Amino acid sequence: MDPDKVVSILATTLYIIENEKLSTRRAFREACRIHKCRFQLTMREELYELVRSFISRYYTLKYIVLSSGRRPSYRLLARLFLYIYHNEGGLNPRFIVEKTNLGNLLELIESLEFAELHVKYSLPEWFYKRLAFLLPRSDLVNLLSSMDKRVLWLRINTLKVDVDKALKNLEKWARVEVDPDIPYLVKVLASKRSIRSLDLVKNGEVIPQDKASVLAVEALKPDPGSVVYDFAAAPGIKSSLIMQLTENKARIVAIDNSPRRLWKTTYLMKHYGVDLSRVEIVLGDGRYINLRGRGDYGLIDAPCTSSGSISKDPAIKIFLGDMSLVYKMKQLQLGILYNALKHVENAVYTTCSLLPEEGEEVVNEVLDMGVEHHPVEPGIRASTGYSIYRYWDRVKRTFPHIHGCEGFFISRLER
Repeated sequence: MDPDKVVSILATTLYIIENEKLSTRRAFREACRIHKCRFQLTMREELYELVRSFISRYYTLKYIVLSSGRRPSYRLLARLFLYIYHNEGGLNPRFIVEKTNLGNLLELIESLEFAELHVKYSLPEWFYKRLAFLLPRSDLVNLLSSMDKRVLWLRINTLKVDVDKALKNLEKWARVEVDPDIPYLVKVLASKRSIRSLDLVKNGEVIPQDKASVLAVEALKPDPGSVVYDFAAAPGIKSSLIMQLTENKARIVAIDNSPRRLWKTTYLMKHYGVDLSRVEIVLGDGRYINLRGRGDYGLIDAPCTSSGSISKDPAIKIFLGDMSLVYKMKQLQLGILYNALKHVENAVYTTCSLLPEEGEEVVNEVLDMGVEHHPVEPGIRASTGYSIYRYWDRVKRTFPHIHGCEGFFISRLER
């Protein structure tokens, strides 16, 4: 690969993430379009993994450049990354480092050994300090080291295929491990080819879905014949699991404020074998929508910072550089949860976040607003919440280093 071309793609992807707030995958696609990439699929995927690694190390690279007294331009960060972390693949590291013009580069790299943990693990300083306040040192280090390690989970869709049959077909291509608590959920340990390229996945018989996301629906415990309001339904993965658990016998009102995402929700649920005659698709804002009739269950999988899914998209680290995003998301969640509790008997409020601002604090504040609900044990195998908060022992959290999945907050509220 031409090193200048690689530098350009890395730099452009970072620029797009910072300025257009796109995910790493979408920013990479746009960068490839701009630079007219003509790579074979395998080379394109290799380049994408390189981009992921680059984005994940953004704060470490920025620290090195700032320590040298230079301005961290996108291309400089890209060249520095290739020199430090990718001295293979024919990219000529000497050529790369000469263009950085960092005379004391080796000293700067060696200084990383003594840098703060937020630099070593490439995280915004405020985010690191927040986690350090909440967790013991040993847990903190284990969590930080696990954040960039993606674990792939697959949900066997029993609306379309028998579990044993799906496992037999999966094992032709991958080494998998069935979850001890959830028999339709498997962890991928190794794979001969891309999981998403398998016919089982393309046909909707097996669905990539993180264990934490599955646990959120398991905490809901929907009954056949029950009415479930999904207040932030798109793209419909959790709604389809509700129908799987009730054998297509629940009734779902799927609410979202994006027509495009609701179209995708309809398409995916049909693709996954959901009986659409039992699903009502509603365009609306979960904070303000007024629904006729009361639901038995409500699922509030609220929009959040996604700080628990950094392993899926390292661009989240960059988005977390803006602390105001946390409080914006918190207010949005409060609005949706408060309105949802007016409409349902039982609710699960969940976020893909490691931050109590998007979990314990929302539960505490909404209960102080005079709602008729109270928190109960969700009945899933996970850790308890952060112990400095009220109701910490009645809410659940998943952590990458403990549960091998994304970091979720999961609570159940009953009238």
